[in-house]
Amino acid sequence: MKKLCDFAVGDTLSLKVSNSLTDFLVVHQGNPDPALYDASCDGTWLMMKDLYAKRSWSSLAATDTWLKGNFLPVLDSTVQAQVKTVKIPYLESGSIHSGSDGLETQIFLLSAYELGWTSEDKTGMKEDGKCLAYFEGFSTADIRRVASLDGTPTWYWTRSLYSDSNESVWVVSSTSGDCTYRGASSSYGLRPVLILPPGASVDVDGTLVPNSAPVITSPSGASGVNLGSQNAPFYFQYTPSDPDGDSLTITEAVDEITTRTWSGSGGILTNFEAMTSDQSFGSLSIGPHSLQVTASDGDLSTVFTASFEKAAAAASLTLASPICTDGQILSASILVEGSIPDDAAYSVQITNNALDDAPVWQDATQASKAGERITFTNQTAQNGWAFQFKLTVERGSSGTGGYIAAVSGTIRSAAAQ
Repeated sequence: MKKLCDFAVGDTLSLKVSNSLTDFLVVHQGNPDPALYDASCDGTWLMMKDLYAKRSWSSLAATDTWLKGNFLPVLDSTVQAQVKTVKIPYLESGSIHSGSDGLETQIFLLSAYELGWTSEDKTGMKEDGKCLAYFEGFSTADIRRVASLDGTPTWYWTRSLYSDSNESVWVVSSTSGDCTYRGASSSYGLRPVLILPPGASVDVDGTLVPNSAPVITSPSGASGVNLGSQNAPFYFQYTPSDPDGDSLTITEAVDEITTRTWSGSGGILTNFEAMTSDQSFGSLSIGPHSLQVTASDGDLSTVFTASFEKAAAAASLTLASPICTDGQILSASILVEGSIPDDAAYSVQITNNALDDAPVWQDATQASKAGERITFTNQTAQNGWAFQFKLTVERGSSGTGGYIAAVSGTIRSAAAQ
């Protein structure tokens, strides 16, 4: 088994067209120019070695519609399923449309620039593409561009308009491999091009193998598993893998918000990182939450979901560091926003000498409920005046839950009177 990305530019592989194995050339690997091409163009570019049909060009839209309706359906179903939808640069009304504004298509013709010509070679040619790797170093007239229809060398269309006229299109000569422009109503050959995912697999006889979606398993159960009630950081584990051996990009999300992305070959039991963190788990509100793991091989993705209920029987809060002042801290107010059940064991303690070995704690529970300021009784601070609080709450016998949304307050010191 071989990956398309392992094929060298210029290699040939066979795809079934109308149930017959047909040779295609690898003309490029990757995105020819991210400044000009949409990210969707990153892949293995395949050009039919010969021509498929002969018809008038008419217009870019008409040619695109014809290829989509007449060439795409005759490809083997395995190939059809993996042909990328891309956006390619094109010329219209004298302006180049590129990047995300490019022509959305699946089967297309190469532009004159992609075939190796530039405006320095030909007057009336606009930069509607970048020279593909296969055509690098080709001369203006190069017989390696010549292609045949039913065994006969035949002129064929590019997708490039002659810039001085919307009625003419650049075409490739059947003898010299050079190009010139001809009227869009003329009849010339079509040389289809398509882009496939670089991770797609090809078997020993050159046949494209269907891409298999990544797999995600978990010791906790199948996707959609309910992990129950959780009141502390916990381990939710999963194993991503890919049947084709493709490298994977893994995304972890909590409540549809991405918390981590990593890449690898998979096959390893992995911890859902955010749920093992005190900080991440602690920031979640009380109630139901969803976890989502997405594994992508660059073409197909698989999603594994789990849910849990965050419950907390008790909680405690304090400042990360005391608030220090130059003068004696005389009083303070502290406001707790949220919902505290009536039967909860609830306590708010404050001190004005938090840096001392044995701070003097003063009860401020009722004052905080009433929104009142409390005067400190302590008059000494060996290591300097410093404010701190500690809040504890625990569910009562009713089991009714609550929450703390915010804690705020003020302090008044002698220096600030």
